[in-house]
Order: sequence, then C-alpha cells, then structure tokens
Amino acid sequence: MKHTSLSIFALAVTAAGLTVQTSAPATAQDLQRGETVLERRRPEVEQLGVRAGGFNILPRVEAGTTYDSNVFATQNNTEHDFIFLLRPQVAVRSDWNNHALNFTAQADVARFREFKRLNYEDYQLNANGRLDITRSTALSAELFHRRNHESPGDPDVLFSVDEPIIYRTTGGEVGLRQTFNRVRARLSGQATYYEFDDARLVGGFIDPQDDRNRWEYAGTARVGYEFMDGYEAFVQGALSKTSYRRDTDFAGFERDSTGQEFAVGASADLTGLLTGEAYVGYLAKDYSDPRLKDFSGIGFGGSLTWTVTQLTTVQGRISRTVRETTAFQGVALASSYTRTLFALGVDHELLRSLLLNGRIQYRQDEFNGIDRSDKVYTLGAGATYNINRNFFLTGGYTFESRKSNSVNDYKDNLIYLRLGAQL
Repeated sequence: MKHTSLSIFALAVTAAGLTVQTSAPATAQDLQRGETVLERRRPEVEQLGVRAGGFNILPRVEAGTTYDSNVFATQNNTEHDFIFLLRPQVAVRSDWNNHALNFTAQADVARFREFKRLNYEDYQLNANGRLDITRSTALSAELFHRRNHESPGDPDVLFSVDEPIIYRTTGGEVGLRQTFNRVRARLSGQATYYEFDDARLVGGFIDPQDDRNRWEYAGTARVGYEFMDGYEAFVQGALSKTSYRRDTDFAGFERDSTGQEFAVGASADLTGLLTGEAYVGYLAKDYSDPRLKDFSGIGFGGSLTWTVTQLTTVQGRISRTVRETTAFQGVALASSYTRTLFALGVDHELLRSLLLNGRIQYRQDEFNGIDRSDKVYTLGAGATYNINRNFFLTGGYTFESRKSNSVNDYKDNLIYLRLGAQL
C-alpha cells in the first residue's frame, strides 16, 4: 500500500530504535561477523520482557500521527489529512538451547481526522518453530493469518474506489535444511489463501471482489556448494500454482496459472564487512486461459550488506517477481504484472541514543496483456531516539512519486511521529 512503500526495511529500523540508550558518543561494541548496525546487541537497553518458564513475553505499543499530503493518490485536486495510528504488539519467544517456538500478534489501527471512510484495522498473527533433528539437519514450520487492505496508490485500486479494500491471507510453510560438509540444501513448500471483501465505490455502489479469492502454492529447492571459505555457488528452482475459487472471474476469464523459476547464483562473505548474494535465471508464468498473456523472461535477485564502519551499514536489494492483478484497459485484461525493484538503505548510529536512517527505492510494474507501465520512486529519512529502556520516539519523512502511461500520476509526502513503550 502507499503508506508502507519502504516496508522492506521498516521492521528492522523499528527494532534498531529499541536498542539504543543515552546521549553518550557512539562507541558501541564491535560488530560481529556479518552483523549490521541494526542487529548489534545492546544488552544494557534490550527489551527485558516477562519470563514465563522457557519463554519470554515481549509486549510493545506505539501511538502517533502521520500527515499525508495526498490521501487519495491523485494528480490534481489533492486532499490532505492527519492519520492517528495505534500499533500494539506482543511477541512470545522460546529461550531453549535446541529447537525454537515463537508467536507474534500485531495490529495497526488507523483513524483519519477528516476522511473517516479511509479508516482501517489491520492485524497479523504468526507462529513459527524449528526442530533441530541433528546438528546438520533442521525442520522448520510457520503458520500465519493476516488482515490487510488496499488503499489509493496500490496497482489494483481504481480512482472510483471509495474505501479501503479489505483482504485476508492465511497460510503456512514447512522447510527442511540439511548440511553435508560443504554442501548445503534447502527444501520448502508453502500454501496461502487470499480472501477479499467487496469494494465500496463512489456513489455507494458495491463492486464484488470474490472472483479474486484464490490459493497460491509454491515449492522451492536450493543446493549450494562452499568452494572456498565464505564463498558459495548455488542453484535454485521454484514451481508455483495459482488456483482461483471461481472457475472464471466476472469477465469470463479463467485465471488459474502455473509458474516456474530456475536460477544460478553465488553468495560471498568478505571478512564480514561485505556480505551478499546474487542470482540470475529464467522466470515464467503460464495461464489456463489462452486470452491471458503468459510471461517468460529473465529472473534475478540479490542482496548486499556493507559495513562501512562500526557505526554505519549500507544495505541493498534487487528483485523481479510476477504478481496477480485485476487491472484492465478498455476491454483488455491484464494477466499479471512484472515488478522489478531496486532498494538501498543506510543506517548510522550517531549517538548511543540516536539512530539515523535513509532509504531510496525504485520499482517498475509492467502489466502483461495491456499497455501500462508504472514507475514509482520513494525516498525516506528518519530517526529513532531511545528515551530510556522502556520508551522510544521515532519519526521521519517519506516522499513517493508515481509516473504511469495509463493511470494517473501522483506525488505524496508523509511526515510521521510515534511514541513507543515496551516492557
């Protein structure tokens, strides 16, 4: 959604803000190999939580406001508003020598001062665990349920939509990790169900969305060989299937599909100062209905972490994915869109009590089957100040701009400030 365009870094930034202390010069302990400024342990100010046997209960809440200069993501006649946000969260983590079991519950409750029809209540529930069968074999599993929303600025939201479109995702994943000397293997399978509420349009009309309800299945495998200490070459592959609950959508198209991705890549760890991986290969998605355009092309992805100094970390990410869509142009229907994303972020510990961050992101959505291309640029900067062990303050600014050859362009400015408390 428009208000969380930099979400690939958001959780890490928030977590880092909870581990800084008083206003002394930043002379933190040395980073461990492969560790970032955000991940550095600060035992003197870490959240203590509440002990319960072999578990630690970690409650937290944030409250604050966001100024949004363009709540409807329009090119002209923009409307601004203040949004009040409440974000409670509780995490339960095991503290065992072997195995792991964790639970998380979080909600985002937003209230608009003027445009109250844009109010939303998102939440997520998650349970995950790991079974250490042997020192070189581990089985993992995850279950989740989330309620989210689509808002103006999202690729599938039309200008005629009057309220956020509510949808829920429910699913799980199981994985197996195995190490044979220098050979590392991973195998996983996942299933996710998407369920959409009807959309309310301008004028009070209802646009049914249940033809978007679907199951998405995926199986992935990866095998790597460490040919030198810190250097690994790998091959990976994924097969996916999308199965809609209705035989056809309301336009009469059968939207079921299958997908494939195969790639080769390498990962490297240069003395812990520069770590990352990159891969390139083949990506495809084939649809049951011959009227829907298939996709095939180059797939790629990668991530990089550079520890510039003991106080500064730079992280980058690139990816290409194929996503479902309901976009159309006249009588033509898009089968999907291909998203290419480039993101760069920097984090700097200015003081033990003050962590600064900056983010830049570019994504391009190319819609398959129609003449539509969206380019979205996002810039952000922020800071987190730890008042003491139990209270923190976080704030920042985000600018986002969309340029499209089909739908409206827009520019948006977000300024936010939140106060957090934790035990």
